[in-house]
Amino acid sequence: MGLIQCLRTLFAAVSVFSLIGCARQSASADRAQPDPIAVRVATPKHVRVPAEVVVSGTVETPSAPTSVGFLVSGKVIRVGPREGDFVKAGEVLALIDPADYQFAVEAGIAQSAVARAQNEKASVSARPEVVEQARANLSQAEDEFRRMKTLYEKKSLAPNDFKKYETAYTNAQQRYGQARAGAQQEDKASAKAALEQAEAAERIARKRLSDSTLIAPVSGFVSRRNIEEGAMASPGTPVFTIVELDPVEIQVGVPETDVRLVHRGQQAIITASARPGISFSGKVRLVNVSAEPQTRTYMVRITVPNPKGALLVGMIAEARILGNETHDVLTLPGQSLVRDPQGAPQVFVYFSSEKRVYARRVTAGGVMGRDVQIMDGVKDSDSIVVAGQQLVREGSIVAAKEEKQ
Repeated sequence: MGLIQCLRTLFAAVSVFSLIGCARQSASADRAQPDPIAVRVATPKHVRVPAEVVVSGTVETPSAPTSVGFLVSGKVIRVGPREGDFVKAGEVLALIDPADYQFAVEAGIAQSAVARAQNEKASVSARPEVVEQARANLSQAEDEFRRMKTLYEKKSLAPNDFKKYETAYTNAQQRYGQARAGAQQEDKASAKAALEQAEAAERIARKRLSDSTLIAPVSGFVSRRNIEEGAMASPGTPVFTIVELDPVEIQVGVPETDVRLVHRGQQAIITASARPGISFSGKVRLVNVSAEPQTRTYMVRITVPNPKGALLVGMIAEARILGNETHDVLTLPGQSLVRDPQGAPQVFVYFSSEKRVYARRVTAGGVMGRDVQIMDGVKDSDSIVVAGQQLVREGSIVAAKEEKQ
């Protein structure tokens, strides 16, 4: 009996210790279980939006860059703007030593003055004193002619001598007529032609003097400057290149399947990787009527106002052309998107049966106010974490509350 009693006592003690150990393990397990994370969930919304054509292209200028050069030769004594500077139409770009051209203008002025005086002299009517002198000479020649004619008729004067008086009388008549008429018509024409020639030479000299100053023909940014002070300028050699940047154009290629959605005048949203966080508004200016043979895309030009010059020639830009048709898309609040370790956008999807959330990569589209278009990765029946997503991880246990939309 004593042995049996001892065994019973020992068994009871072991059972008690076993129960205490199980209780302690259960309490430890309860303490290891994390508390659920409070989150809010919502299903994606259906929104009707205009059909978009998303294409990439290059920033260009509406017109070709303007090359500017001197029309005359000479030593450059001043050069103004450098590459990247903005210039206004009419601004001085560079200056050639104008001394020789200034002297040519002064000589032209003097020659014009001489020719003008000669033309005025030839154009005026006969002077009274000249006419009177010619009349007096004619009267004297006429008297002598009549007297000599009387002697000639009486055979008292030789024919050769009479001929001299007759000729003198005829010449006096001509000189009197010329004095009354003024200069001859051919003299007037010659004087006028000489004046026109002198004035033309003066205008050429003035233009050459003006051409010694190089003026910006358009407003824009200097992209190239190929001359410095002290250099010799040659006529016709470009020394500045000016690029207009307001507006600019985005040239894109639209696939054949989407060209039906693109028309002149449509709005387009422009973004450039070189200008992160900034968008620009533009309009479709031109849709080409034929496709590129190699790519089977249609060239489209989008005009974009660029008053601050943020878009530069050659930048790669993305254009979202907003079509006239609409289609249904899914959207989520912008804050529901987070980045995975690789930087890709993702959301956390709530599974009510497990009360857990799991990450899922998505393809994001355009921004629509506070929401973001989700092009791929979720369905309209999925419950997406829209608040508290920064607190959860893959497989986190959550206490989800439905977000009112």
